[in-house]
Amino acid sequence: MRINRLIIPSYRNLRSFEIDFDKSQSTTVLLGRNGSGKSNLIEAIVEIFRELELGGAPDFNYTLVYECQGHSVTVMHDQSKPSRRLSVDVDGKRLTMKELDARGHEFLPAHVFGYYSGWSGRLERTFEAPTRKRYRDLLANPDDDLPFRRFFFCRREYSQLALLAFFLSEDPEASALMERYLDIVGFESALFVLKKPWWGGKRQGRADADVEPAAWNATGAFLPFLRRLWGVALAPIRHDEEVARPIPRDRERTERIYLFVRDAAALLGLKAPHESPKAVFANLEALFLCDLVDEVRVVVRKRDGTRVRFTQLSEGEQQLLTVLGLLRFTQGDEALYLLDEPDTHLNPVWTYDFLKLLQDNIRATKGQLIVATHNPLMIGSLRKKQVRLLSVTEGRNAAVEPEHDPLGIGVEGLLKSEFYGLRSTLAPEVLSRIDQHYELLGKENKTDEEQTKLAQLANELNALGIARTHPNPYFEAFATALARRAPHAEPILTDAEIEEQTKLSDEILNEVIAEEEQQLRDREGLS
Repeated sequence: MRINRLIIPSYRNLRSFEIDFDKSQSTTVLLGRNGSGKSNLIEAIVEIFRELELGGAPDFNYTLVYECQGHSVTVMHDQSKPSRRLSVDVDGKRLTMKELDARGHEFLPAHVFGYYSGWSGRLERTFEAPTRKRYRDLLANPDDDLPFRRFFFCRREYSQLALLAFFLSEDPEASALMERYLDIVGFESALFVLKKPWWGGKRQGRADADVEPAAWNATGAFLPFLRRLWGVALAPIRHDEEVARPIPRDRERTERIYLFVRDAAALLGLKAPHESPKAVFANLEALFLCDLVDEVRVVVRKRDGTRVRFTQLSEGEQQLLTVLGLLRFTQGDEALYLLDEPDTHLNPVWTYDFLKLLQDNIRATKGQLIVATHNPLMIGSLRKKQVRLLSVTEGRNAAVEPEHDPLGIGVEGLLKSEFYGLRSTLAPEVLSRIDQHYELLGKENKTDEEQTKLAQLANELNALGIARTHPNPYFEAFATALARRAPHAEPILTDAEIEEQTKLSDEILNEVIAEEEQQLRDREGLS
């Protein structure tokens, strides 16, 4: 699965927008200031594929070109054409919507994953319609297999489900990953807390469907897994109790069932023979989706021998496990992974490794990874063809490949380059003193008061570790010349201002070098 091109004339703050993705890359990172359209782009992609899955089109025009399972697909939606508003071409041949629906497994991504680490629920809401359909299908078709669903928003509580699926996978690479990044070396126990769902006691699905009386007449495609869970649990406990709910809801009385999985051997009993980690995760997630599970309390063993609840791990650790778990569980699938600021809760050390981990795992899939971020640490190892800079100029949005590779520039260099446009990484008050210092330095005829002020600023900057003196002999002359000619600039520079500043620096440096060389020739001539 690979998106090659997307054109959107108008969607939220995207205007006259076009983006091309490098066909040779499975990973693309989106950079841009707040309001440049990164999140809107991700949400637009979800809406397009969501509506194709449901047999319709979103309320905006677009042209999308992508590859899936060896096919080249072009989809166009034009609301000005009532009779042919939506057209789908596969390998140059027009496809009807009926044919697309029947052959969606060939021409649509197997999975579209969305993840956002922030507080906004906007991206999650774009997944609501397919999630509700999934819920109805689970209850109405209890005899069907339980495939991993096509549209999947990664919720925070799924991190524990990913952890259990990791343990059940018995994958040495997964175990090594958990030990290296989370210090987790083993499974101790898990307590599944089931709650009486809103439909508890009523018959769901078909009239002849198999039901589980012990679990409030539960029925659905997850029922075999639920029975395996009941079978491995130690002394299931049923209890009526008051349960705290989020504000403004009051505590409510409900019936709960506690199913305790006491050790790793019991945990392995949850997996049917030859069942994949992806299927295990799908079963666990189905219990959540159908309102049967209130929480799962997983206890793990760490490298130092301590035992901790998984919820005691940091948000960054839980986040890492969720995203990497979904990538690993869907290896070999034609999937699209859309991650909006997935690095929010990661410390700088992890951030360096995070994108590499994502890339290593995406290469084992047939999918595409699109990541929106503000973090320079996330792009420091990338080539320019893996990055798209989003910007807004005169009401039009653009997404362009940068001129230079981020690789090798370093964080400070990235912040002061076309990628971020900062004039300096120094604090504004320090930068203000430097501006004053250079303004006075560039004046040829200084008053006594200005000389005093210049000395005072020099002392203050020296005390801060920012001295004008430099071991390079050209630096003194360059700094003085720049002070005479460089205009004051805003803290954030435009692309044109960055280019102008670079040209000015080059001109001054060339002049200084030429002047030094001429002085050297003059001295040699005198001698």
